[in-house]
Amino acid sequence: MTIVGAWSLCEGVSVVRPNESAAQVQNQTTTLKSVQLHGAKEMTNAELKTVFPTPAPFDSLAFQAQLDELKKRYIRSGYYDVRIDSVRWRAEPEAYQNLHAEIFLSEGPITKISQIHFSGNRLLSENELRLLMQTHEGEVLNGQVLEKDFDAILARYETLGRAFAKISIAAIERIANSATEAGLRLHLAIHEGAWVKIAGYKFSDSLNTQHETILRELPLKVGEGYNEEKFSQIKPRLERLGFFERVSEPELLIVQKPTQDDTLQAIIKLDLVEGNANTFDGILGYQPPIPPEESGFLTGLVNISLRNLFGSGRRLGVRWQRPNNFTQELRVDYQEPWILGLPLNASFEAMQLQQDSSFSQLLLAGNLAYRLSENFSVAALIQIERINPIIQGVRRQDPILQSGILLTGVGIMYDTRDYPLNPTSGVLLRNEYRIGTKTINAPDSLVAALQVRQSVVQQRIGVEVEWYQPTFLRQVLALRVVGTALLAEEVQFSDLFRFGGAQSLRGYREQEFLASRYGFANIEYRLQLSRKSFAFLFYDVGYFFKPQNPLNVLDTAREGWRQGVGIGARLDTPLGLLGVSYALGEGDTLLRGKVHVNLINLF
Repeated sequence: MTIVGAWSLCEGVSVVRPNESAAQVQNQTTTLKSVQLHGAKEMTNAELKTVFPTPAPFDSLAFQAQLDELKKRYIRSGYYDVRIDSVRWRAEPEAYQNLHAEIFLSEGPITKISQIHFSGNRLLSENELRLLMQTHEGEVLNGQVLEKDFDAILARYETLGRAFAKISIAAIERIANSATEAGLRLHLAIHEGAWVKIAGYKFSDSLNTQHETILRELPLKVGEGYNEEKFSQIKPRLERLGFFERVSEPELLIVQKPTQDDTLQAIIKLDLVEGNANTFDGILGYQPPIPPEESGFLTGLVNISLRNLFGSGRRLGVRWQRPNNFTQELRVDYQEPWILGLPLNASFEAMQLQQDSSFSQLLLAGNLAYRLSENFSVAALIQIERINPIIQGVRRQDPILQSGILLTGVGIMYDTRDYPLNPTSGVLLRNEYRIGTKTINAPDSLVAALQVRQSVVQQRIGVEVEWYQPTFLRQVLALRVVGTALLAEEVQFSDLFRFGGAQSLRGYREQEFLASRYGFANIEYRLQLSRKSFAFLFYDVGYFFKPQNPLNVLDTAREGWRQGVGIGARLDTPLGLLGVSYALGEGDTLLRGKVHVNLINLF
């Protein structure tokens, strides 16, 4: 026996059960096995399955909600006159609890947009407004798309200083085009609002940083019209300065009613909490002995950085480093920001290096960096180097010759990091290129005897990339890749780069590797403990290449790959930021790892 019942729907809302047997079927624990749609031309079986997933437990209220969703889908597709006429039920002969539904509907004509009219627009023409919209004539009206169109139009008005512009649907008129198609006449009303002029800024009291230093960094200047894009850049730009512990979201405050020329005066309020912009960075390291020739020894680094001198944004740094018993370095750098009131920074650097008791190096460098946009800057570089041999201790098999070089070049930097002291997202890219001619300052007879070139063209290329990506709650994946190359027909001992240790390839001695070309990658997985501190696991891998020394035939070319792993943490303590890491290089046992302690005292 087959039990059939019909449910007729009045305007798709109320359900009437004219048949007692159908009601009896509904009262049982039933399963909806299938749904069939009659009168549907636009709805595919796959789409129908997304509305009525079957088989599924049957519930009358849930089924009514599914019918409503069916109608909404038709309406979103432009069938505004869709009507569900009835629903017929069929139970299986031997399993009354299994139901099959047949839905009878009338789709009605499809309705598309025939005309779009605008009113109230003075600053933007109808053609400009239409170009901002994804809703077009001849298409079905989609409410979600229209909302995005409104957002795009309002965003355009905000760039014109109209922060309080509004847009609304004034009217929608139905037009009967034919029996199978109808049209809509869409009327959009725009209220452009008054022009908002930035009259000034209000900062927190008792700031050591000069107001002029803050104002010049802000993308939205006093006297300009309000611009939403620039307004949203205020907070991240101030955070990247590194002067402030906390920067609030900016607030736009109206201070004067519209004037006769339809202008509003407004100020931007910012709550700023200054941090400690100056750092004292100290590193203490211990290098295990290599029996029988060498005993263990301590290494050290002192790095003082004043990043906001007198609240003016000027920077001064002093760095002293002793990576081993025979090498030490002293470096001083200074940066003067905003020359001539332009986003033009001038930097100067001086460095004195004594390397391996074999030679000393004097370096003087300068650059001019111009910021083209919030995140991107270009620089012109100049650098002078002098090499002088040190005549003391054991005589080297390859002599160091006095030489000098003048290098010029260009550089670029792109920085989107959210908080440079401890980034959780963003990218940093640095790329520099220098070229110059190195000249040997030695008698011609000595140059001829050693069979070396009197002058050699050098090209130096440097790349650094940092990438930070948040993963799970308070966890960050950090990647740093550094590459440096010296390209020349002849490379001497004093030209080589040195790397390895806590700041580059961990798990190895400080400046253990000599190379004319090298690269390394630091991969860290960090657990954020606070805004400034984190714990991490790391994996480092590096490559180096050293060509044959032209002054020593026994010093042949070498290249290789090295890797290191370890664990570490940087903690925010009352004394400052304390960093500790333990690294294992290739062949190291747990007791022969490298330990580095780093203290950054913010003051």
